[in-house]
Amino acid sequence: MSKLEELISLQQQSVENAARIEAKRNRLAALQSNSDEVEAQLNFLKKETQNYTSRCAAEAKKLVEDVEIETHNVDIVEREVADVLETSKLKLQKAIKQNEEEIQICAWELYALVDSVSKYKERMASKILEMKSNLSETAGAVSDSYKGSLSAQFGITLDTSH
Repeated sequence: MSKLEELISLQQQSVENAARIEAKRNRLAALQSNSDEVEAQLNFLKKETQNYTSRCAAEAKKLVEDVEIETHNVDIVEREVADVLETSKLKLQKAIKQNEEEIQICAWELYALVDSVSKYKERMASKILEMKSNLSETAGAVSDSYKGSLSAQFGITLDTSH
């Protein structure tokens, strides 16, 4: 009996071991399934991360290109502004020079006009003085002549010395 008991005991151990092995297989299958699920999630997250990283890299590249284009455009505008500014400065200098020349011409013309008016005034003053003198002489001559004709006509002697 001891062999039978031993055999029964071994069978029980074998059944228990088989049950333990089956439980461990089930546990291992559950762990493997869980591991596969976590690995699938990890792969999904890796793919999402790669996609997000790719989108970010593409967006960053586009932003860099946009900034380079805008920088180029700003450089062009700055050059154009510098050219316009330089042209404007030259035009302003030319206009100032031209205005100064015109002012000089006007000043000389004004000086000549004032000089001409002054000379004309002097000539007119001289002519008026001459005319006054001639008028005075003529008035004296007319007066003397009139006095002479009165004296001859009426025999009156008038004092003509005053």
